[in-house]
Amino acid sequence: MTPNTHSLSFKLLALFMFALTACSVQATHPISISDGYARATFPMAQSAALYFTLHNESDTPAKLTGVTVSGDIASDAQIHTTEMSDDMMRMREVKEGIDIAPNESLSFTSGGYHVMLLGLEKGLVEGSSVSLTLSFDNAANYTVELPVKGMGKEAGHRHHH
Repeated sequence: MTPNTHSLSFKLLALFMFALTACSVQATHPISISDGYARATFPMAQSAALYFTLHNESDTPAKLTGVTVSGDIASDAQIHTTEMSDDMMRMREVKEGIDIAPNESLSFTSGGYHVMLLGLEKGLVEGSSVSLTLSFDNAANYTVELPVKGMGKEAGHRHHH
């Protein structure tokens, strides 16, 4: 082998090991997501709701600490909950994060926890998708593509890492 062949072999081996490591990190993420979707909006809408179920598949608690979305979709993404206040249902941003017990699931649904996209750049169109990144206190960020479903349509779409 010539010196250039050794160098190329080493670079290919390093690239292979990097790819293998990246795949194993994704495959061992303690959180999985199922039933995720974004609700379609009208063209000039300023906000949209996203729903999904998080599954903590580990033996330790996990905490969802935040959510982000690309600026070309919306100016902000927030975790919200819905609560009764003075006989009115009101949405409230959840700033302290949400704990997910070991081997438990947490559903983000209409009337409960959900993600709000604020300052939409354009309406969400049925058949498109939204890329959402979830941040956790003790695990890597998790980015998922959520399909946009028409009003009133539930999704049965499952995501795994």
